[in-house]
Amino acid sequence: MHVRKFEADTIEQALKDIKRELGPDAVILKTITNSGLKGAFKKNKIEITAAISEKNYGRKSQVDSVMTSGQQDEFYGGSASYIANMIDKHDQSRQAPKSQNQEARGYGSAGLNRTVNSTKHIVSQVKSGLDDFLNQSDRPTHKEFNFDDEIEAAQTAPQERPREIQRPTQSQQVQKNQIANDEMYENQKNKINDLEKKLFELTRNVERIHKKEPIGIYQLRTTLRSLDVNEVYIQQLIKKGLFELTETDVENADIVFEFALREMMNAVQTAMPLFSSVDENKNPVITLFVSEAACGQTSMIQKISALKKDAIVIRNGNVANEQKNNFAEKIFNINVIKANTIAEIVSECRKALESGKSVFIDYKCNEVEKNETKKFIDGLKRAFPKVEVLITLSAIQSELYNRKVLGTYRKIADGIVVSHLDICLNFGALFNIASETKELPYKFFGTGEVVPDDLEAATAERLLAGIFKLS
Repeated sequence: MHVRKFEADTIEQALKDIKRELGPDAVILKTITNSGLKGAFKKNKIEITAAISEKNYGRKSQVDSVMTSGQQDEFYGGSASYIANMIDKHDQSRQAPKSQNQEARGYGSAGLNRTVNSTKHIVSQVKSGLDDFLNQSDRPTHKEFNFDDEIEAAQTAPQERPREIQRPTQSQQVQKNQIANDEMYENQKNKINDLEKKLFELTRNVERIHKKEPIGIYQLRTTLRSLDVNEVYIQQLIKKGLFELTETDVENADIVFEFALREMMNAVQTAMPLFSSVDENKNPVITLFVSEAACGQTSMIQKISALKKDAIVIRNGNVANEQKNNFAEKIFNINVIKANTIAEIVSECRKALESGKSVFIDYKCNEVEKNETKKFIDGLKRAFPKVEVLITLSAIQSELYNRKVLGTYRKIADGIVVSHLDICLNFGALFNIASETKELPYKFFGTGEVVPDDLEAATAERLLAGIFKLS
């Protein structure tokens, strides 16, 4: 590889020098200009580093060896495609047999230094000296050149004879060179502009990455991460905070946390249960509690039914802590009916509604197929006008388990009930569920074992108080 560096006042002059020294096959490796930000600290010069393979450079050198300096200036003033074509033909003529090369010597088919019929004998005499040639008495006159003979010879020549390339006039060649140079200049200028734009974008990205985060935003981010709040929600909250708060506000941790509390409260959806409506006495409601494992659902139903007069609790299957449950039910006179089949549950619901009583169904589906549970709920909603399905979650269960339960029943449920909130160690998990399942609002929070005192309506303030340890 032959590498050279060229320096000129303009890019046109530099490209012209490259084409003159290295030929049309040269490859530009590097360009340094005086435009953009870099030029303010450098000389008003254009530097271009170009290279060409040793093989192509050797072919060009063979062409240069058969031309004078003036012929080289004229030849390399042509277009790049023309120069490359002529170099190829010259190289082919050198490799051809001698019989095919006798009239194609010199620079390809251009015939820059090739002898022609009208001057063959003159050129041989010039070699012996100019003075001898001028003293020759038998110099040929113009009568010796027969134009008709030349035409006849050209017509009778074999078809394989290579045609002479008609070279453009000087004005046409200058115009073509100018157009080629203008196109090359525009291409190089566009490439340089694109490189400067990319450099500017990279600089901005680096500045953004290394920019110091405001102290208020930093404290909020680290706090929410330590509370196991979803990273996606943290990013959305911080993005909104940076958009709405001023540069001074984001440095103040109190202002940032106040903003975060407002946004997080809006992310938690709560609602009152259907059986607490005004017309519930005229149109009783069936409330179905669904759970898959021991999660305090039975205790939650006891607390609710103890507060609701003339309510009936229907319980399916065996329930753990039967003795404890019987004691609470006797103290508060809770009417409990046990049903082992879905048909019995539907029959008891119909009887209770006909007598104007609300119904709470304690339904555990840990041993029942999921499809059977969904069919039961769909049939219950078709059979009775007012049916509300609540999923019972435990605050001491893992977030992964609670998400699994929600994923199974969220399409047929109307809300969520959370038990054991008093011993919860991860309020961030409950917040993540609330922010991602806004169509299922929280209805009740169980805050202890005391019936019916340890029961409260779900509120966003209660959840955020547990997250940030607020009194």
